[in-house]
Amino acid sequence: MHRHVPESWVSSVRYLIEELGADVNARDHNGYTALHHAAARGDNELILYLVSQGADVSAVSRRGQTVADMANGPVQRILPFLSTVALLEGLGSQNNHNCVAC
Repeated sequence: MHRHVPESWVSSVRYLIEELGADVNARDHNGYTALHHAAARGDNELILYLVSQGADVSAVSRRGQTVADMANGPVQRILPFLSTVALLEGLGSQNNHNCVAC
């Protein structure tokens, strides 16, 4: 459910969660959740859907990255999605302000 869902494909994620019973807080081998991946793409629509389904906005990856950190330029060549950072902070995600791309 993580990286294989194209951006803003809420209907696909909805199917996985609501029809197939996928765990909204499932983690990949690096400890990232679907919410981390949606944040890294700046997909606010998907973020709101995942949160409405119980996604944990306080989730932290094995590298110590919060969901807000992922929207804040988590790797080189990816600029921060400022509206996504603000949305996630408003939802309660901690922002460590560790923008790698800035």
